[in-house]
Amino acid sequence: MSPISAISPAKKQRLIRWCIHKGCLTFIRTLRFFGLIRYHFDIASLRAVHPGHIVTANHPSLIDVVLLLAVNEQICCIVKNAIWNNFFIGPVVRQAGFIPNNAEHFLPLAEARLKAGENILIFPEGTRTKADNIVRFKRGAANIAVAIGAPIMPVIIQCVPRGLKKGDKWYDIPAGGLNFTLRSSARLVVEDCIDIMLPRPQQYRHLTVFLENYYKKQLEDYTLSLSEAFEQPQRTT
Repeated sequence: MSPISAISPAKKQRLIRWCIHKGCLTFIRTLRFFGLIRYHFDIASLRAVHPGHIVTANHPSLIDVVLLLAVNEQICCIVKNAIWNNFFIGPVVRQAGFIPNNAEHFLPLAEARLKAGENILIFPEGTRTKADNIVRFKRGAANIAVAIGAPIMPVIIQCVPRGLKKGDKWYDIPAGGLNFTLRSSARLVVEDCIDIMLPRPQQYRHLTVFLENYYKKQLEDYTLSLSEAFEQPQRTT
């Protein structure tokens, strides 16, 4: 009997997620070593958050999920059907307890993970941000938050200059590399964001709009702060 087969399913899931985390961490450190990327993590609120949250993030580049898994040892991902059924990756994500986005019982699965003390990672855009750099959210994250009543931990990802975006090849990295910043904000509670007395469909729509506008404001403020920093006159000695 294989030693792995003797491990309980819960311990096996944690082990596989830990291995994924370490693999992603090694990968981004290798990219940094070769000067392809730089990164800065300002995620104290994410590290301090209790289990049972929906972790949302915008999706500017190809390696966003790698960066997020590199800073999270144990997190449940919502994955596309193509990844779930992939010959090479599929068995790993299934053993890791990830959730396919087209599962027939998607919400009950998500609710079970959250109640079991896990955090769930989802990209509300559903795919990488388009070339116009405008975030456009779908209702998946809002549906889970409203239906289950789970709080949201937003993570804002900034990539300067834009690279590895939708339509780019994996090897299309600008000269000088990419600079990634990951920032986590204060958690969002559904009843503080929208009127929970409205019918469910309206709650889904209103929370989606709220999150979309929230991310747009966060990204605009960050871009403005960078511009102001570059515009500061240099001190002379």
